[in-house]
Amino acid sequence: MKNLNKLAILGAVLAASTSFAFADTITLGSYGASGLSSYNPTVTVSNSEMMYVGNQIVSTVLLIPASPTITAIAPVAATDLDPSTPVWSGPLTNSSWVGINANAGPLSTINPGYGYYEFTTSVTGLTGAYNGSLTVYADDTTEVLLTNSGGTSTLIPFGALGTDSHCAQNVPDCLLTDTTGLSLLAGTDTLTFIVEQAGTGPAGGSGDPSGVDFSATVSSIPEPGSLMLLGTGLLGGAGMFFRRRVTA
Repeated sequence: MKNLNKLAILGAVLAASTSFAFADTITLGSYGASGLSSYNPTVTVSNSEMMYVGNQIVSTVLLIPASPTITAIAPVAATDLDPSTPVWSGPLTNSSWVGINANAGPLSTINPGYGYYEFTTSVTGLTGAYNGSLTVYADDTTEVLLTNSGGTSTLIPFGALGTDSHCAQNVPDCLLTDTTGLSLLAGTDTLTFIVEQAGTGPAGGSGDPSGVDFSATVSSIPEPGSLMLLGTGLLGGAGMFFRRRVTA
């Protein structure tokens, strides 16, 4: 019984030290304003609403450039898009597909013009670094950028369109996800999604939706001081346990 009590004490020390060093986990996900038939699923995340902030629209699919040159627009809230038809997978956990307007999705689709559409969302107020992963769907495909105090980096490049009979042939597309690591820094972290629209239907016609959906989970990284305290707690707890064991 004495040994069991000592093990319980050691376990308590380990648990307290670990919880101190390894702080919280936050979730991120795409969401926007209510879509068709008030489609607006509950999404509880730490990032801001997805905003539609820029585009590069061309008249034919042949004129879509390999790399976008985005023209900024007055930011507007992205719109939740209902993926309940078999056209898209998803949505991912704690997220919603979003697009430029309610008619951009699989329900009552009015094809957005060919080209690129840019969306952004931000996480603010972080006091330390976080690491985790981000998963994305898109139609036809998307590039994902991260901007923070460390600069701007490309997390996910555009998927190859291939034959584009449904959405892009390679991830990220509307049926297969692409997942990558995600590292956030203290301050403000902004994710940018540049969605490529290159469907087979004519712009303004019907049957070719456009949108993006993402979900992410990140956990805080302990600072060196916290790791030192963790090590001190572990050594102190172990020492206390073994001292009591010797004198028992």
